[in-house]
Amino acid sequence: MAQQIEEIKKKKKWSIYLILIIAIVITNFPLIWIFLTGFKPSDQIISTTPVWFFTPTVEHYLSLFQSTGDFNFPLYLTNSLIITVTTTILSIIIAYPAAYSIARYKTGGGNYSFWILSIRMLPPIVFLVPISILFRIYGLTDTVMGIIVVYLTFNIPFATWIMKSFIEDIPVDLENAAYLDGYTQFQVMSKIVVPLTRSAIVAVAIICFIFSWNEFLYALMLSFTNATTLTVGTASFVTGYGIQWGKIAAAATVAIIPTLTVGFIGQKYLVRGLTMGAVK
Repeated sequence: MAQQIEEIKKKKKWSIYLILIIAIVITNFPLIWIFLTGFKPSDQIISTTPVWFFTPTVEHYLSLFQSTGDFNFPLYLTNSLIITVTTTILSIIIAYPAAYSIARYKTGGGNYSFWILSIRMLPPIVFLVPISILFRIYGLTDTVMGIIVVYLTFNIPFATWIMKSFIEDIPVDLENAAYLDGYTQFQVMSKIVVPLTRSAIVAVAIICFIFSWNEFLYALMLSFTNATTLTVGTASFVTGYGIQWGKIAAAATVAIIPTLTVGFIGQKYLVRGLTMGAVK
């Protein structure tokens, strides 16, 4: 009887593994297909039947980094990195004090934090016309600084809302004890609150990085040449004369690498920060 139960458990275990493997393959199939397409010759990409076995080529990747005409992929990649990293850092620096103020001093009243989050609830296109007018007035159109300012408008509310909940989980007694020991407000935040919310900070930074890296609408409408990002540059392969699938796949593969790298590096903090909070 015990042996039969053991066999049933093993079968159940392998069934779960099989289901997980199938789910992983289905979920990652688009990424696998994009990766393979980036190495396929152009004639095999547009073949009516899927081609699984082929002689790999790097012509699509080489053509990305060879600037031709108005297309400058290295510039787009550099712009995306500068804009994304700067936006992420500034979002954390600005949102953290705001979250602390709301969590500890109820700044703005009880509904103020919800009002901040409501900015994220509106469709981005709602803000496009007034932002375009302001950018034209202040000369921020097609500038890296202008794109960073726009990205901050939707990253700061999200970062403030998330970090506020983690700060609220920290017992106030810890801070009061530090004040009794002679700590200043800045020392309390830097030596007590920030270390306890390190996981939340990293988790929010990763999400802000992904949001900024993948943003398309504002970058498309507010940049033309100098501040064009990777997402907009990749879309330029869709022309009135045809779609360059090989270059799109190659550019998409390059664009995936930073987000995957950030995700793998910070996955420990991401899971802990979004599930357990800051207090162990």
